Amino acid sequence: MTDMAALLKGSRRATLAEIAPACGEKVRLEVKTPRQRLAVQLLGYKEYQSVMVSAPRQLAGGAILHEGTRVTARLMSGDYLCTFETRLLQVQARPFGYWHLEYPESVDMRRIRAHTRIPIILSVRVEPDDSVLLDHESAQSAICRDISLLGAQLESSRPLAQPGEKLYVTARVSVAGVDHLLLLPALVRNLQHSESGLINVFSQGVEFVDLEEETRLVLAGFVYEQQLFALGALEASEI
Repeated sequence: MTDMAALLKGSRRATLAEIAPACGEKVRLEVKTPRQRLAVQLLGYKEYQSVMVSAPRQLAGGAILHEGTRVTARLMSGDYLCTFETRLLQVQARPFGYWHLEYPESVDMRRIRAHTRIPIILSVRVEPDDSVLLDHESAQSAICRDISLLGAQLESSRPLAQPGEKLYVTARVSVAGVDHLLLLPALVRNLQHSESGLINVFSQGVEFVDLEEETRLVLAGFVYEQQLFALGALEASEI
């Protein structure tokens, strides 16, 4: 069984109470109409009644979400990407802004295997750790050949950094049809040199380090989507 097949086999459903996410966890809300993604925090929940989250700081284009609007919620719990359908029950402004969401009947849990590398061709921008300004001297273009939750394989025309050195990888990715700009701190773990005709190719294996929670959530969603694409379980027209 391949790692990606095992990923799908490891999917399961559970109740929110069984998952028991901690207060303060980042939650991503996806709204179809008007289409947007909102970042909020879990404030708490009462089983079979409601889920309480912080109100987003600002809605895209000044849009207003009305009570009854259906949304898809996503959050990370350990190695699982947890997704559930819900709707906005109530908007509260005092003593601070928060929302009540409908308590879900069940939550879909998809195992994200940190070690599974997904083949990909993705243009990225790389800066060394000691770079102060974004300029042609410090930043380089590279091609990401595979990616996982732990790291990536980068190819470039000259070395990006030496093993053990830190760098920053900037990548634009799409998750559920929405573009995100990721800043991924990473350490170079290995460096290999090969020649393809007259072209020098340097291949660097990098390990992601100190990822922010928001970045980790977007990266997990991106890797998960790419796994489904590779399996043929998801078409681009579905997102």
